[in-house]
Amino acid sequence: MSYEEQFIAKGERRAGWLELFYDLAVVAALAASNDSFIEDPNVDSGLFAVLSLGTLFSFWFLTSLIHNRFPIDGLIYRGLLLIQMGSILLAAIAINAEASITWRDGLLSMALALVTISCMFVIAATRADHRVPGIRVSIISPLVGALVCLFGATLSRDLLPLVIAVVISVTLVPIMFTLRKKDTGVFPIHPEHLRERLGLLLLIAIGEGFIQLVVQITNSEQLIDFRFFALVLLFNLSIAAFYFDDVFAENKLANPRLWRVTVFAHFLLILGVGAAVDEMAIFAGTTQSTWPPDSAGLFALAVGALLVGLTILAWNTTGRLAPLDIAQGVLAAGVIGYGIFEIVLQHPQTRGGVLVLAVLFIAWSLLRVGLRFRSAKSAPVRN
Repeated sequence: MSYEEQFIAKGERRAGWLELFYDLAVVAALAASNDSFIEDPNVDSGLFAVLSLGTLFSFWFLTSLIHNRFPIDGLIYRGLLLIQMGSILLAAIAINAEASITWRDGLLSMALALVTISCMFVIAATRADHRVPGIRVSIISPLVGALVCLFGATLSRDLLPLVIAVVISVTLVPIMFTLRKKDTGVFPIHPEHLRERLGLLLLIAIGEGFIQLVVQITNSEQLIDFRFFALVLLFNLSIAAFYFDDVFAENKLANPRLWRVTVFAHFLLILGVGAAVDEMAIFAGTTQSTWPPDSAGLFALAVGALLVGLTILAWNTTGRLAPLDIAQGVLAAGVIGYGIFEIVLQHPQTRGGVLVLAVLFIAWSLLRVGLRFRSAKSAPVRN
């Protein structure tokens, strides 16, 4: 049986233990990339954290894409995966200003991670019995990104955000253009496997929020604010319930033709989870009455990202926006508008602003999930 026939015989892909093991390292790297933002939450550190998270997320996406399209495994592949895991962890640590290893070391680690991705595509191509459309672009683009990292290591640190943005562009964009349905041949995208991987990554990211909470409280020299401690627990639970019990309740599937939209929405969710929980963990570890001007505004943007991501997924699974989804979109716009307003005005932030926004999100999540359960219970009666 040929390589392609073996792949087709396996049918729909399912996430395996090796993929979950890889996800653990990725989420740890994503959390570490937020350290500069946690130490000094402001617009500049927030934008840099978004770029860093986007880069690491793109590495995860490309590696997951290989798992998704090709039945690839073996000693060499697992060795490459382990090297990549170590590289992205080092890169995430190094891009923070106060890290024990330099930002140049971080760029070198990113370059090594990109080389492993290119090698994985090479393995997939050499094992295929027929030409794989777009495989050359998939091999070359990560190598170009690696060269950009090497060149960026010779520049000033002030240009690091620009270097990271260029790395994402030259690596991810060309590969995305090769993934049109008519060009994927016998190695198509498996949307449900991709959605399953994204959901597991989100769940691990939510769990990482508990670790961040414990670390913040352990290292704090002030009294614990138990209101925010409890709020983090409820907030994380509400995100998970919103996602699994409402958006993807009743085994609903994302639109397979809009898998790019699904990926983007999950990126917003992971971004929102990390930023929101980080902010609340900081407040939980101190009794300080006021915080820097950007605190509540940035938290509002994080909550807005969560609401936008969940709204996109709701539309993507049903093909339409229900009245409640439209209301959620309006709520997201209001929260984001409030965040921008607070950041522009630079008002000193009280704990109350973050507290109210968190309670608002939790209440909305409970409302959505409660209505979903009510609808599910009444469905047999209508039948």
